[in-house]
Amino acid sequence: MRVTRGFFTFWIVLASCFLLSIVSLGLSPEWEVHPQARWIANAMLFYLYFICFRTVILIGLSFYEYLNTKMKIQKKASPLVSIIIPCFNEEAVIQNSIRSVSKIKYPNLEILVVDDGSTDETFEKALEMSNNHRVRVVTKINGGKSSALNYGINQALGDFVLCLDADSELDPQVILKGIPYFEGRPSLASVAGCARVGNARNLLCMFQKLEYIIGLNFHKKAQSALGMVTIVPGPIGLFRKSALLDVGLYEEDTYAEDCDLTLKLLMKGYEIKYCDQMIAYTEAPQTFYELTVQRYRWSRGMIQAIYKNIGRVQSGKESFNIRNVSILSYMVVETMLIPSINFLFAMTTLFMAFRYEGTNLYGPFFVGLIAMDASIAMYSLFTEKKMGPLFMLSLISRITYGFSLEIMRFYSMIDEILRIPMKWGTISRRGMK
Repeated sequence: MRVTRGFFTFWIVLASCFLLSIVSLGLSPEWEVHPQARWIANAMLFYLYFICFRTVILIGLSFYEYLNTKMKIQKKASPLVSIIIPCFNEEAVIQNSIRSVSKIKYPNLEILVVDDGSTDETFEKALEMSNNHRVRVVTKINGGKSSALNYGINQALGDFVLCLDADSELDPQVILKGIPYFEGRPSLASVAGCARVGNARNLLCMFQKLEYIIGLNFHKKAQSALGMVTIVPGPIGLFRKSALLDVGLYEEDTYAEDCDLTLKLLMKGYEIKYCDQMIAYTEAPQTFYELTVQRYRWSRGMIQAIYKNIGRVQSGKESFNIRNVSILSYMVVETMLIPSINFLFAMTTLFMAFRYEGTNLYGPFFVGLIAMDASIAMYSLFTEKKMGPLFMLSLISRITYGFSLEIMRFYSMIDEILRIPMKWGTISRRGMK
């Protein structure tokens, strides 16, 4: 009862502050805006109202989940959990990966290494570690990451599986923090973990660290309040094995197999929660080119997954109900609509400013968006207990790093609509130390 009362008080105060701020930024009659530019200024202002409403909803849901998860979730049982490590030509790091996973503090654990037809000594190196009774090594013909994960899931002895990327480093408490969520919730298919940047060495990686806290973990906490986390991240995800088998495991027809699998689970009616204490550190791209390659693939892959699951609903393979339509509509708005509008408004603003020699269009739009970015950053950094220079980066992210991401998302969407061929792309691994 105390949690609910505190949540509603916070939400009402937040909504009031946002609305008062946006109204004060409205177009004043005294502003000198060219008549032919006023329509775009008004459109931008109405869009700002929409973003304000969306922000209030997301922060409210996120805060509600934050208050609920502050109450300790007690572990009553320790079911067998299989950790699956897919690998291909990882002879240099596979033993360190197994040692790292072996440090996880959980009494009933199986470590399953899946060698995906490596051409080096990955399999032999992994076998050397199998003297540990918790480590099991299997090999298969090369078929890619999704194929390796599917093989591992079918071979796993546990009722729950933890799927992770090869470059992830897990906190020792990940399973102890995540497994209690499943107790008494048979409809819960997965618990998404908290991905954090582990190599924040330069400014680009610092921006990504901020993005992970705000753009990824903040949104997941809001979605978790409804049991509808839309992407279980590759670096850390704990699954109920029976749910994975029910939806047909991973598929290889998109460039975002994690998003596709998550949507399939949601379309089947399963719940997915988020646990910010299930922490995995991942290596972020350290050059702008590598970042572009990664985000272009992510964006196109998510659009592919959305189209694919819309088709499944339309064809009757999945239920056409309010929940499924709401999830897919939310994904379309967040993945396609908002990035497109942000990019097009920015380009139109610059065009109008140069053509009519005025900068008044910047006022209600960019100041409002930056104010909301700062509010979300302050809230997210407070709840994640990460303050310092990251907040200062949030004040310039919208017109620097954030705008670069909008351009990538916009052009990836155009390329996907036009069916322009693409490759997976690779990122150089330099380590997180």
